[in-house]
Amino acid sequence: MTHHFSPEILKEGDIRGVFGTELKPRDGYFIGRCFGTVLNTRGKESCVLGRDGRLSSPELHRQALQGLIDAGIAVFDIGVVPTPAVYHAVFHLRAQAGMMITASHNPPEYNGFKFITDEGTFHGEEIQGFAALAASGEFTTGEGSVTTLDLTGPYTAYLHSFLDIRETYHPRVVWDPGNGAAAAVLPQFLTGLPGEHRVICGEVDGTFPHHHPDPSIPKNVEMLARTVRETGAGLGIAFDGDGDRIGVVDGEGVLLYGDQLLVLYAQDYLTVKPGAAVMSEVKSSQFFYDEVAARGGRPVMWKVGHTNQKQKMREDDIGLAGETSGHIFFAENRGYDDALFAAVKLLNLLSRRTETLTEIRKAFPVYHDSGEIRIALDTAARNRVIAEIRERLAGSDRPFVGIDGIRAPLDMGFWMLRSSQTQPHLTIRVEAARRATLEAGLKELRDQLRLSGVESGELP
Repeated sequence: MTHHFSPEILKEGDIRGVFGTELKPRDGYFIGRCFGTVLNTRGKESCVLGRDGRLSSPELHRQALQGLIDAGIAVFDIGVVPTPAVYHAVFHLRAQAGMMITASHNPPEYNGFKFITDEGTFHGEEIQGFAALAASGEFTTGEGSVTTLDLTGPYTAYLHSFLDIRETYHPRVVWDPGNGAAAAVLPQFLTGLPGEHRVICGEVDGTFPHHHPDPSIPKNVEMLARTVRETGAGLGIAFDGDGDRIGVVDGEGVLLYGDQLLVLYAQDYLTVKPGAAVMSEVKSSQFFYDEVAARGGRPVMWKVGHTNQKQKMREDDIGLAGETSGHIFFAENRGYDDALFAAVKLLNLLSRRTETLTEIRKAFPVYHDSGEIRIALDTAARNRVIAEIRERLAGSDRPFVGIDGIRAPLDMGFWMLRSSQTQPHLTIRVEAARRATLEAGLKELRDQLRLSGVESGELP
Protein backbone atom coordinates (compact mmCIF):
# COMPACT_ATOMS: atom_id res chain seq x y z
CA MET A 1 0.00 0.00 0.00
CA THR A 2 1.63 3.22 -1.19
CA HIS A 3 0.60 6.86 -1.25
CA HIS A 4 1.77 10.15 -2.73
CA PHE A 5 1.41 13.53 -0.99
CA SER A 6 1.20 16.87 -2.77
CA PRO A 7 4.70 18.38 -2.46
CA GLU A 8 3.08 21.66 -1.38
CA ILE A 9 1.80 20.35 1.97
CA LEU A 10 5.02 19.06 3.57
CA LYS A 11 6.36 22.25 5.16
CA GLU A 12 9.42 22.98 7.29
CA GLY A 13 7.54 23.08 10.58
CA ASP A 14 4.31 21.21 9.90
CA ILE A 15 1.95 19.86 7.25
CA ARG A 16 -0.51 22.36 5.82
CA GLY A 17 -2.67 22.91 2.74
CA VAL A 18 -6.11 23.62 1.33
CA PHE A 19 -8.38 20.77 2.36
CA GLY A 20 -9.82 18.75 -0.51
CA THR A 21 -7.28 19.90 -3.11
CA GLU A 22 -3.76 20.08 -1.66
CA LEU A 23 -4.57 18.14 1.51
CA LYS A 24 -7.01 15.32 0.78
CA PRO A 25 -8.98 13.31 3.36
CA ARG A 26 -7.02 10.12 2.63
CA ASP A 27 -3.77 12.01 3.27
CA GLY A 28 -4.81 12.03 6.91
CA TYR A 29 -4.61 8.24 7.13
CA PHE A 30 -1.13 8.11 5.63
CA ILE A 31 0.11 11.01 7.76
CA GLY A 32 -0.96 9.04 10.81
CA ARG A 33 0.57 5.87 9.38
CA CYS A 34 3.85 7.62 8.56
CA PHE A 35 4.15 9.28 11.96
CA GLY A 36 3.28 6.01 13.69
CA THR A 37 5.92 4.18 11.66
CA VAL A 38 8.59 6.74 12.54
CA LEU A 39 7.63 6.47 16.21
CA ASN A 40 7.90 2.68 16.03
CA THR A 41 11.39 2.87 14.53
CA ARG A 42 12.39 5.05 17.49
CA GLY A 43 10.97 2.63 20.03
CA LYS A 44 7.94 4.81 20.81
CA GLU A 45 4.48 3.30 21.22
CA SER A 46 2.10 6.08 22.37
CA CYS A 47 0.81 9.36 20.93
CA VAL A 48 -1.58 12.10 22.04
CA LEU A 49 -4.00 13.21 19.32
CA GLY A 50 -5.90 16.50 19.34
CA ARG A 51 -7.77 18.58 16.76
CA ASP A 52 -9.01 22.11 16.25
CA GLY A 53 -12.55 23.18 15.36
CA ARG A 54 -12.21 23.41 11.58
CA LEU A 55 -14.99 21.79 9.59
CA SER A 56 -12.52 19.38 7.98
CA SER A 57 -10.87 18.35 11.25
CA PRO A 58 -13.30 15.52 12.17
CA GLU A 59 -12.63 13.68 8.88
CA LEU A 60 -8.86 14.17 9.10
CA HIS A 61 -9.04 13.07 12.73
CA ARG A 62 -10.88 9.85 11.79
CA GLN A 63 -8.34 9.06 9.10
CA ALA A 64 -5.24 9.93 11.14
CA LEU A 65 -6.46 8.01 14.16
CA GLN A 66 -6.85 4.86 12.05
CA GLY A 67 -3.41 5.37 10.55
CA LEU A 68 -1.82 5.57 13.98
CA ILE A 69 -3.73 2.51 15.21
CA ASP A 70 -2.75 0.47 12.13
CA ALA A 71 0.88 1.40 12.81
CA GLY A 72 0.52 -0.12 16.28
CA ILE A 73 0.34 3.09 18.30
CA ALA A 74 -1.58 3.50 21.55
CA VAL A 75 -3.47 6.76 21.01
CA PHE A 76 -4.75 9.14 23.68
CA ASP A 77 -7.51 11.08 21.93
CA ILE A 78 -8.14 14.38 23.77
CA GLY A 79 -10.64 15.87 21.33
CA VAL A 80 -11.02 19.55 20.41
CA VAL A 81 -8.26 21.45 22.20
CA PRO A 82 -5.68 24.17 21.52
CA THR A 83 -2.33 22.88 20.29
CA PRO A 84 -0.57 23.65 23.62
CA ALA A 85 -2.97 21.27 25.38
CA VAL A 86 -1.50 18.48 23.23
CA TYR A 87 2.01 19.52 24.27
CA HIS A 88 0.95 19.49 27.91
CA ALA A 89 -0.83 16.14 27.57
CA VAL A 90 2.31 14.43 26.25
CA PHE A 91 4.05 15.15 29.55
CA HIS A 92 0.97 14.82 31.78
CA LEU A 93 0.26 11.33 30.41
CA ARG A 94 3.93 10.40 29.98
CA ALA A 95 3.18 9.72 26.33
CA GLN A 96 5.97 9.57 23.79
CA ALA A 97 4.58 11.86 21.09
CA GLY A 98 1.81 14.23 20.12
CA MET A 99 -0.01 15.09 16.89
CA MET A 100 -2.38 18.03 16.42
CA ILE A 101 -4.76 18.47 13.51
CA THR A 102 -4.82 22.20 12.78
CA ALA A 103 -4.02 24.90 10.24
CA SER A 104 -3.38 27.41 13.02
CA HIS A 105 -4.07 30.94 11.75
CA ASN A 106 -4.78 30.00 8.14
CA PRO A 107 -8.19 30.64 6.52
CA PRO A 108 -11.04 28.13 7.08
CA GLU A 109 -10.37 26.16 3.90
CA TYR A 110 -6.93 25.12 5.17
CA ASN A 111 -5.99 22.32 7.53
CA GLY A 112 -2.86 20.49 8.58
CA PHE A 113 -0.84 18.67 11.23
CA LYS A 114 1.73 19.59 13.90
CA PHE A 115 3.96 17.07 15.65
CA ILE A 116 6.15 16.69 18.71
CA THR A 117 7.89 13.84 20.52
CA ASP A 118 8.93 13.54 24.14
CA GLU A 119 12.45 14.35 22.93
CA GLY A 120 11.47 17.71 21.41
CA THR A 121 10.55 19.09 18.02
CA PHE A 122 9.65 17.02 14.95
CA HIS A 123 10.18 19.05 11.80
CA GLY A 124 12.26 19.71 8.69
CA GLU A 125 13.68 16.54 7.17
CA GLU A 126 11.60 14.43 9.54
CA ILE A 127 8.39 15.73 7.97
CA GLN A 128 9.88 15.77 4.46
CA GLY A 129 10.69 12.10 4.95
CA PHE A 130 6.98 11.25 4.93
CA ALA A 131 7.00 11.61 1.12
CA ALA A 132 9.50 8.82 0.54
CA LEU A 133 8.05 6.63 3.29
CA ALA A 134 4.52 6.82 1.91
CA ALA A 135 5.72 6.24 -1.65
CA SER A 136 7.61 3.12 -0.54
CA GLY A 137 4.72 1.70 1.49
CA GLU A 138 7.19 0.37 4.06
CA PHE A 139 4.99 1.01 7.07
CA THR A 140 5.08 -0.76 10.39
CA THR A 141 1.96 -2.75 11.23
CA GLY A 142 0.45 -3.44 14.61
CA GLU A 143 -2.65 -3.47 16.74
CA GLY A 144 -2.89 -0.05 18.30
CA SER A 145 -5.56 1.26 20.62
CA VAL A 146 -7.45 4.45 21.46
CA THR A 147 -8.29 5.94 24.84
CA THR A 148 -10.57 9.00 24.87
CA LEU A 149 -9.82 11.59 27.56
CA ASP A 150 -10.89 15.09 28.64
CA LEU A 151 -7.78 16.81 30.01
CA THR A 152 -9.17 20.33 30.24
CA GLY A 153 -9.02 20.23 34.04
CA PRO A 154 -5.37 19.15 34.36
CA TYR A 155 -4.31 21.54 31.59
CA THR A 156 -5.97 24.62 33.10
CA ALA A 157 -4.76 23.63 36.58
CA TYR A 158 -1.23 23.54 35.17
CA LEU A 159 -1.66 27.05 33.75
CA HIS A 160 -3.06 28.34 37.05
CA SER A 161 -0.03 26.97 38.90
CA PHE A 162 2.04 29.73 37.28
CA LEU A 163 -0.22 32.58 38.42
CA ASP A 164 1.71 35.09 40.53
CA ILE A 165 -0.55 38.16 40.61
CA ARG A 166 -0.36 40.73 43.37
CA GLU A 167 -3.49 40.78 45.50
CA THR A 168 -4.04 44.47 44.80
CA TYR A 169 -4.13 43.93 41.03
CA HIS A 170 -7.68 43.70 39.70
CA PRO A 171 -7.44 43.47 35.90
CA ARG A 172 -10.33 44.10 33.53
CA VAL A 173 -9.70 41.96 30.47
CA VAL A 174 -11.59 41.17 27.26
CA TRP A 175 -10.71 37.79 25.76
CA ASP A 176 -11.08 36.83 22.10
CA PRO A 177 -10.30 33.22 21.15
CA GLY A 178 -11.52 34.05 17.65
CA ASN A 179 -13.89 31.04 17.54
CA GLY A 180 -10.76 28.90 17.52
CA ALA A 181 -9.78 25.88 19.57
CA ALA A 182 -8.76 27.93 22.62
CA ALA A 183 -12.47 28.64 23.12
CA ALA A 184 -12.87 25.01 24.19
CA VAL A 185 -10.82 25.54 27.35
CA LEU A 186 -11.18 29.28 27.99
CA PRO A 187 -14.22 29.14 30.33
CA GLN A 188 -12.45 26.79 32.73
CA PHE A 189 -9.21 28.75 32.40
CA LEU A 190 -10.94 31.99 33.42
CA THR A 191 -12.61 30.40 36.44
CA GLY A 192 -10.68 31.53 39.48
CA LEU A 193 -8.66 34.23 37.70
CA PRO A 194 -8.68 37.50 39.65
CA GLY A 195 -10.34 40.51 38.06
CA GLU A 196 -13.21 41.00 35.62
CA HIS A 197 -13.30 39.06 32.39
CA ARG A 198 -15.45 39.21 29.28
CA VAL A 199 -15.29 36.80 26.33
CA ILE A 200 -16.19 37.54 22.70
CA CYS A 201 -16.14 35.05 19.79
CA GLY A 202 -16.20 32.39 22.48
CA GLU A 203 -17.74 29.44 20.62
CA VAL A 204 -15.62 26.98 18.64
CA ASP A 205 -16.70 27.53 15.03
CA GLY A 206 -14.55 26.40 12.11
CA THR A 207 -16.11 28.95 9.77
CA PHE A 208 -14.57 31.76 11.88
CA PRO A 209 -17.71 33.89 11.45
CA HIS A 210 -16.47 37.07 13.15
CA HIS A 211 -12.93 37.50 11.86
CA HIS A 212 -9.88 35.68 10.56
CA PRO A 213 -8.07 33.83 13.42
CA ASP A 214 -4.74 35.68 13.16
CA PRO A 215 -4.34 38.26 15.97
CA SER A 216 -1.10 39.66 14.56
CA ILE A 217 -3.06 41.61 11.92
CA PRO A 218 -4.78 44.82 13.10
CA LYS A 219 -8.07 44.29 11.22
CA ASN A 220 -8.52 40.94 12.96
CA VAL A 221 -8.51 42.56 16.42
CA GLU A 222 -10.86 45.43 15.57
CA MET A 223 -13.77 43.73 17.34
CA LEU A 224 -11.61 43.12 20.39
CA ALA A 225 -10.28 46.70 20.38
CA ARG A 226 -13.79 48.12 20.09
CA THR A 227 -15.04 46.00 23.00
CA VAL A 228 -12.08 47.05 25.16
CA ARG A 229 -12.82 50.72 24.52
CA GLU A 230 -16.56 50.35 25.05
CA THR A 231 -16.18 48.48 28.35
CA GLY A 232 -13.26 50.49 29.73
CA ALA A 233 -11.12 47.37 30.07
CA GLY A 234 -7.40 47.69 30.64
CA LEU A 235 -6.44 45.30 27.87
CA GLY A 236 -7.68 42.68 25.44
CA ILE A 237 -6.09 39.29 24.79
CA ALA A 238 -6.65 37.32 21.57
CA PHE A 239 -5.56 33.89 20.37
CA ASP A 240 -5.06 32.41 16.94
CA GLY A 241 -6.94 29.43 15.56
CA ASP A 242 -5.10 26.81 17.59
CA GLY A 243 -4.18 28.84 20.66
CA ASP A 244 -0.40 28.90 20.42
CA ARG A 245 -0.13 32.58 19.40
CA ILE A 246 -1.14 35.57 21.48
CA GLY A 247 -2.26 39.03 20.38
CA VAL A 248 -2.77 41.92 22.81
CA VAL A 249 -4.45 45.32 22.58
CA ASP A 250 -4.02 47.97 25.27
CA GLY A 251 -6.74 50.02 26.96
CA GLU A 252 -6.98 52.31 23.93
CA GLY A 253 -7.41 49.35 21.61
CA VAL A 254 -3.94 49.64 20.08
CA LEU A 255 -2.39 46.36 19.01
CA LEU A 256 0.99 45.41 20.45
CA TYR A 257 2.90 43.24 18.01
CA GLY A 258 4.66 40.06 19.08
CA ASP A 259 8.10 41.66 19.21
CA GLN A 260 6.71 44.49 21.39
CA LEU A 261 5.19 41.93 23.74
CA LEU A 262 8.50 40.10 23.81
CA VAL A 263 10.12 43.33 25.02
CA LEU A 264 7.74 43.30 28.01
CA TYR A 265 8.53 39.69 28.81
CA ALA A 266 12.27 40.34 28.35
CA GLN A 267 12.24 43.34 30.68
CA ASP A 268 10.62 41.19 33.35
CA TYR A 269 12.79 38.14 32.68
CA LEU A 270 16.08 40.03 32.81
CA THR A 271 15.30 41.29 36.32
CA VAL A 272 15.57 37.71 37.57
CA LYS A 273 18.04 36.42 34.96
CA PRO A 274 20.56 39.28 34.48
CA GLY A 275 22.69 38.92 31.38
CA ALA A 276 20.58 36.09 29.95
CA ALA A 277 20.01 35.46 26.26
CA VAL A 278 16.64 36.39 24.77
CA MET A 279 15.89 35.28 21.22
CA SER A 280 13.67 36.45 18.39
CA GLU A 281 13.68 36.19 14.59
CA VAL A 282 14.69 38.08 11.49
CA LYS A 283 11.40 40.01 11.19
CA SER A 284 11.61 41.49 14.69
CA SER A 285 11.95 45.21 15.33
CA GLN A 286 15.39 46.64 16.03
CA PHE A 287 13.76 48.00 19.19
CA PHE A 288 13.67 44.48 20.62
CA TYR A 289 17.36 43.80 19.99
CA ASP A 290 18.41 47.23 21.28
CA GLU A 291 16.23 47.01 24.39
CA VAL A 292 17.52 43.56 25.40
CA ALA A 293 21.09 44.81 25.06
CA ALA A 294 20.29 48.01 26.99
CA ARG A 295 18.87 45.89 29.83
CA GLY A 296 22.09 43.90 30.01
CA GLY A 297 20.78 40.87 28.17
CA ARG A 298 22.16 39.11 25.13
CA PRO A 299 19.86 39.44 22.09
CA VAL A 300 19.87 36.49 19.70
CA MET A 301 18.50 36.56 16.14
CA TRP A 302 17.36 33.28 14.61
CA LYS A 303 15.10 31.75 12.00
CA VAL A 304 11.33 32.30 11.82
CA GLY A 305 9.19 29.30 12.75
CA HIS A 306 8.06 27.80 16.02
CA THR A 307 10.01 24.58 15.52
CA ASN A 308 13.21 26.48 14.62
CA GLN A 309 12.89 28.69 17.69
CA LYS A 310 12.20 25.75 20.04
CA GLN A 311 15.14 23.74 18.74
CA LYS A 312 17.53 26.69 19.07
CA MET A 313 16.31 27.35 22.62
CA ARG A 314 17.16 23.80 23.64
CA GLU A 315 20.49 23.72 21.84
CA ASP A 316 21.71 27.02 23.32
CA ASP A 317 19.88 26.88 26.68
CA ILE A 318 17.87 30.06 26.00
CA GLY A 319 15.15 30.81 28.55
CA LEU A 320 12.89 33.15 26.59
CA ALA A 321 12.12 33.65 22.90
CA GLY A 322 9.36 34.97 20.69
CA GLU A 323 8.27 35.96 17.21
CA THR A 324 6.46 38.92 15.66
CA SER A 325 3.53 36.60 14.96
CA GLY A 326 2.87 36.15 18.69
CA HIS A 327 4.52 32.79 19.35
CA ILE A 328 6.17 33.26 22.77
CA PHE A 329 8.38 30.51 24.19
CA PHE A 330 9.23 30.09 27.88
CA ALA A 331 11.81 27.55 29.03
CA GLU A 332 9.81 27.11 32.26
CA ASN A 333 6.97 25.84 30.04
CA ARG A 334 9.33 23.30 28.44
CA GLY A 335 10.04 25.81 25.69
CA TYR A 336 6.61 25.47 24.11
CA ASP A 337 4.48 28.25 22.68
CA ASP A 338 1.23 28.47 24.60
CA ALA A 339 -0.83 31.64 24.28
CA LEU A 340 -2.77 30.96 27.49
CA PHE A 341 0.52 30.48 29.34
CA ALA A 342 1.77 33.74 27.81
CA ALA A 343 -1.43 35.43 29.02
CA VAL A 344 -0.72 34.25 32.57
CA LYS A 345 2.81 35.63 32.39
CA LEU A 346 1.52 38.93 31.01
CA LEU A 347 -0.97 39.38 33.84
CA ASN A 348 1.75 38.47 36.33
CA LEU A 349 4.17 41.11 35.07
CA LEU A 350 1.51 43.81 34.70
CA SER A 351 0.51 43.24 38.31
CA ARG A 352 4.06 44.17 39.36
CA ARG A 353 4.31 47.35 37.28
CA THR A 354 2.96 50.74 38.25
CA GLU A 355 2.11 51.79 34.67
CA THR A 356 -0.88 50.62 32.69
CA LEU A 357 -0.27 48.69 29.50
CA THR A 358 -1.26 51.82 27.54
CA GLU A 359 1.35 53.89 29.39
CA ILE A 360 3.98 51.23 28.78
CA ARG A 361 3.17 51.13 25.06
CA LYS A 362 3.28 54.92 24.73
CA ALA A 363 6.79 54.97 26.23
CA PHE A 364 8.11 52.72 23.45
CA PRO A 365 10.12 54.49 20.74
CA VAL A 366 8.14 55.22 17.58
CA TYR A 367 9.43 53.66 14.38
CA HIS A 368 8.16 54.08 10.86
CA ASP A 369 7.11 50.59 9.84
CA SER A 370 5.79 49.13 6.61
CA GLY A 371 4.04 46.37 8.51
CA GLU A 372 4.17 42.85 7.13
CA ILE A 373 3.77 42.91 3.35
CA ARG A 374 3.04 39.72 1.42
CA ILE A 375 3.71 39.07 -2.27
CA ALA A 376 2.12 35.92 -3.68
CA LEU A 377 4.68 33.59 -5.31
CA ASP A 378 5.00 29.83 -5.57
CA THR A 379 7.77 28.00 -3.73
CA ALA A 380 10.19 27.76 -6.66
CA ALA A 381 9.83 31.46 -7.50
CA ARG A 382 10.33 32.50 -3.87
CA ASN A 383 13.51 30.47 -3.58
CA ARG A 384 14.83 31.84 -6.88
CA VAL A 385 14.18 35.48 -5.97
CA ILE A 386 15.84 35.23 -2.57
CA ALA A 387 18.88 33.45 -4.05
CA GLU A 388 19.26 36.10 -6.76
CA ILE A 389 18.97 39.04 -4.37
CA ARG A 390 21.41 37.43 -1.95
CA GLU A 391 23.91 36.94 -4.76
CA ARG A 392 23.58 40.56 -5.93
CA LEU A 393 24.03 41.95 -2.41
CA ALA A 394 27.06 39.76 -1.77
CA GLY A 395 28.57 40.86 -5.07
CA SER A 396 28.15 44.54 -4.18
CA ASP A 397 29.48 44.15 -0.64
CA ARG A 398 26.09 45.28 0.74
CA PRO A 399 25.93 43.99 4.33
CA PHE A 400 23.08 41.64 5.18
CA VAL A 401 22.12 38.79 7.49
CA GLY A 402 21.25 35.58 5.66
CA ILE A 403 20.00 33.44 8.56
CA ASP A 404 16.49 33.12 7.13
CA GLY A 405 15.94 34.95 3.88
CA ILE A 406 17.64 38.37 3.86
CA ARG A 407 17.81 41.14 6.48
CA ALA A 408 19.72 44.25 5.37
CA PRO A 409 20.55 47.08 7.79
CA LEU A 410 19.47 50.68 7.23
CA ASP A 411 20.40 53.76 9.24
CA MET A 412 18.53 52.96 12.52
CA GLY A 413 16.43 50.36 10.76
CA PHE A 414 16.34 47.42 8.37
CA TRP A 415 14.55 45.77 5.47
CA MET A 416 13.97 42.06 5.17
CA LEU A 417 12.32 39.46 2.99
CA ARG A 418 11.89 35.74 3.44
CA SER A 419 9.85 32.86 2.10
CA SER A 420 6.80 32.02 4.20
CA GLN A 421 6.71 28.38 5.30
CA THR A 422 2.95 28.34 5.88
CA GLN A 423 1.48 30.23 2.92
CA PRO A 424 2.60 30.83 -0.71
CA HIS A 425 4.11 34.28 -0.44
CA LEU A 426 7.22 36.36 0.16
CA THR A 427 7.10 38.17 3.49
CA ILE A 428 8.56 41.69 3.59
CA ARG A 429 9.07 44.23 6.37
CA VAL A 430 10.83 47.59 6.44
CA GLU A 431 11.42 49.60 9.61
CA ALA A 432 13.31 52.81 10.29
CA ALA A 433 13.50 55.60 12.83
CA ARG A 434 13.00 58.19 10.06
CA ARG A 435 10.40 58.30 7.30
CA ALA A 436 13.02 59.10 4.65
CA THR A 437 15.00 56.00 5.61
CA LEU A 438 11.86 53.86 5.42
CA GLU A 439 11.21 55.16 1.91
CA ALA A 440 14.81 54.44 0.92
CA GLY A 441 14.49 50.88 2.20
CA LEU A 442 11.26 50.34 0.29
CA LYS A 443 12.89 51.67 -2.88
CA GLU A 444 15.87 49.35 -2.49
CA LEU A 445 13.51 46.42 -2.08
CA ARG A 446 11.43 47.43 -5.09
CA ASP A 447 14.58 47.72 -7.20
CA GLN A 448 15.83 44.31 -6.11
CA LEU A 449 12.49 42.65 -6.78
CA ARG A 450 12.27 44.30 -10.20
CA LEU A 451 15.71 42.96 -11.11
CA SER A 452 14.34 39.49 -10.34
CA GLY A 453 11.26 40.05 -12.46
CA VAL A 454 8.79 40.51 -9.60
CA GLU A 455 6.20 43.27 -9.64
CA SER A 456 5.99 44.87 -6.22
CA GLY A 457 2.63 46.59 -6.35
CA GLU A 458 1.94 45.46 -2.77
CA LEU A 459 4.74 47.71 -1.52
CA PRO A 460 3.62 51.24 -0.51
